[in-house]
Amino acid sequence: MHTTKSILYFDRPGPKCLKGCAGAAAMRAAALDIGHAVCATTSGRTAVALAQALKDAGSPAKVIGVAYAENYARKWGRLDARIRSQAEKLGVTFASAGHAMGGINTAISDKFGTLTPNKLIAQTYYTLGQGFKVAVEVALMAADQGLVPAGREIVALGGSAKGADTALVVRPACSAEFFNLKVAEIICMPRAR
Repeated sequence: MHTTKSILYFDRPGPKCLKGCAGAAAMRAAALDIGHAVCATTSGRTAVALAQALKDAGSPAKVIGVAYAENYARKWGRLDARIRSQAEKLGVTFASAGHAMGGINTAISDKFGTLTPNKLIAQTYYTLGQGFKVAVEVALMAADQGLVPAGREIVALGGSAKGADTALVVRPACSAEFFNLKVAEIICMPRAR
């Protein structure tokens, strides 16, 4: 048995892909009756876009917006209070966590200039695009916090700086069980990296 489906390809990564990415993810979540959708979000805008797209598609999936941990939030920004409120009215739950492919290994790599396993894994995912790596990472982070069920399909979105340009169907795992994570489908991604 097999399934034939289309993948939405964007010409380039970036924030202009958000609406199409969220819409494609919502349609796939509805078709597969997926109960959870997770996205990376700095200001909260991506979480709002995903929640609205899911609502429009008739999907009851719960949205988890994963924001930066404190060290990154100081550099790149935090959730906007107004947008967060809007997202929460749409049922979004927010989480903040250290990057699954970061942490102590990043401190060692930055200090001593060595290649650590987390950097190798991250760089391998980057061959498929930054959004692909981020989508996998936020699935791990949400599973670590018990916000998505490990081993059951979810939709995960990631992007490049702002917005989302990649959506995947993933069976997540906790970071400590990283190799149990499975990417089941690519819903959309940019062709250019």
